[in-house]
Amino acid sequence: MRREVQSSKIKVQSSKIAFAFFWSLIFGLCSSLSAQTPSQLYTSANSFYKSNQFEQAASAYEKVLMQGYRNPEVYYNLGNSYFKLHNIGKAILNFERAHKLSPEDEDIAHNLKLAQLKTFDNLTPVPQLGIITSWNNFLSSQSSKGWGIFALGFVWTALIVFAVYLFVARKGFVLFLGSLFLLLSIASIALAFKQSYAEENSDTAILMAENVSLKSAPDANGTDLFTIHEGLKLELCDQVGNWTKIRLADGKVGWIEKNLFEKI
Repeated sequence: MRREVQSSKIKVQSSKIAFAFFWSLIFGLCSSLSAQTPSQLYTSANSFYKSNQFEQAASAYEKVLMQGYRNPEVYYNLGNSYFKLHNIGKAILNFERAHKLSPEDEDIAHNLKLAQLKTFDNLTPVPQLGIITSWNNFLSSQSSKGWGIFALGFVWTALIVFAVYLFVARKGFVLFLGSLFLLLSIASIALAFKQSYAEENSDTAILMAENVSLKSAPDANGTDLFTIHEGLKLELCDQVGNWTKIRLADGKVGWIEKNLFEKI
């Protein structure tokens, strides 16, 4: 009798387990069918944008980014969607992110300038040494991927030159040329790493709040220094608790709460 009860109990538990397993498979299948791939979301977002449904387009582009699809085109299209929605802070943020990944893209640079014209603050940047400006412009002229392609091209060119070295009479010149291309490849790799670090570790941000008073200290009771407005680009300098010290393009510094901006 005891064995029959035990057997019956096991049978009931098995039935419950089988029932639960069946429904978990059903729910799992439904979830997998309802989930969209980044490619499908991107296609949907483009369709929304073309039909002037900019809120739906922005939401779909954001979902693409949430799935780890980090691409300048997605950021660019998301920036355009927010620009159409008159959300200048979000528009500039995403144009800046697109520009960082693809600095040579003229359309991104153009739309970024258009969005910046919509901001309230018109700051005069602190002049820098010409050599520093030239170096920064040169470094940011290519993305890390772009510098990597240059490095690969120089390496292959160096290998070809060294192969030619075996069959020519003027070996000294060919050896010099091959060494030069090899050095250029090493330099390009270094630039790729430096640009990759800059892309992954941003020390700049865009103000998201409509207007903010900068404080003289990391404290709500600090003295109000001046007011800045949505869409302004900030350089992040220091952090104390929930407060961040920022520097503006004109050299002014102050403190704001860290939830008021988003990093580029």
